[in-house]
Amino acid sequence: MVDRIFQLPRLVIVFGIFGAQCNAIIGSFGSVLKADRWFCADQCAGSPSRAGISLPMPGSEAIAHCVLFSDLAQCQAGQRIEIDGDEAHHAVRVKRVRPGERLLLLDGAGHHATGVLESVGGSRSKPVLVLDLGPVESDGAIEPMVEIWAALPKGDRLDRMIDQLTQLGVSRYRPLLCDRSQRKPDSLRPEKLARIADEAMKQCRRPWRLEIGEPIAFLDALGDPDAMIADATGGPWDAGSACGARTVLLVGPEGGWSNTERGLFVEAGVPVHCFGRFVLRIEAAAAAAAAIVMGVSSS
Repeated sequence: MVDRIFQLPRLVIVFGIFGAQCNAIIGSFGSVLKADRWFCADQCAGSPSRAGISLPMPGSEAIAHCVLFSDLAQCQAGQRIEIDGDEAHHAVRVKRVRPGERLLLLDGAGHHATGVLESVGGSRSKPVLVLDLGPVESDGAIEPMVEIWAALPKGDRLDRMIDQLTQLGVSRYRPLLCDRSQRKPDSLRPEKLARIADEAMKQCRRPWRLEIGEPIAFLDALGDPDAMIADATGGPWDAGSACGARTVLLVGPEGGWSNTERGLFVEAGVPVHCFGRFVLRIEAAAAAAAAIVMGVSSS
C-alpha cells in the first residue's frame, strides 16, 4: 500500500469510508507526500470547485457540522439566528455539536455561511440551536451544468443514484420513460428523494440543491437540443467532444435501448458516446457519465 502511494509523484487520492480512517492516513503520510491537491471523502477539505464552497484547509478551524437553513438569504453577518426542527435534533442528538463549534449553513439555492454555535436551548426532544452568523455568501450555479435523465433503477438503487449524483455536482435528475423500463414512475416518492438529495448536499457541502424533475418520455427527451445518448455503440467521450454550458445525458434501462429507440436517436442525429468499458447498472452508468463529462469539461 505504501509503495503504491509513493509511486504517484504529483497527485495523491485518498478514498475513505470513515473520516477517522482518512485522518489517520493523512496524518501518517502528510509530512512526506508531495501533492498539488488531495481529496478525502467525508473530510471535504480544500475541495477545488468552480461553484463550490471554499472550505477550511488542514490545520485551520474545522466545520463541525452542516445544516440546512432555508431563510439564509434574508440573514446578515452578526445576526443571531435560531434553528429548530429536524436539523437541530440531528445536530445535537446525532452529531453532538457543542457551543463554540463552527457550523456551515446552506439553503440549497447557492447561499452559504458559517456560524458559531453560542448555545443549545429548547428541550431534549426539541432542541434549538442559537448561532452567531458570519457573512452570507452566494455562489453561481455549478458549471458545467450536467443533467441526468435516466431510467428508474429498481429498489433502493434509486436512492443511491440520487445520493451519488448530488455529490458529483449534477444539477438535475429526471426519470426517463423507456420501452424496457422495469420500474414505473408511479412508484416514486418525491419527498423521500428530496430528503436524500438534501442529506447528500450537506455531506458534500455543495451550495445548490439537486433538482428532481418530472418523468419524461424518451421521444420528448430527444427533442432537447443539449441531449446526448450514453451507449456502448458510441465513441468514447474525451476532451475533443463537443460540450456547451449544459449537457443532458440520457441513460437507458438495464435491458438496453429497444430497436425502436435506437432508430429514433439515430434519425434525430443525437450524439452517442460510450462512458465505460463494461456493461453498467443504471446508477453506475449515470454516475460514471456525469463524472467524466464534468471532469473533462471543467479541465
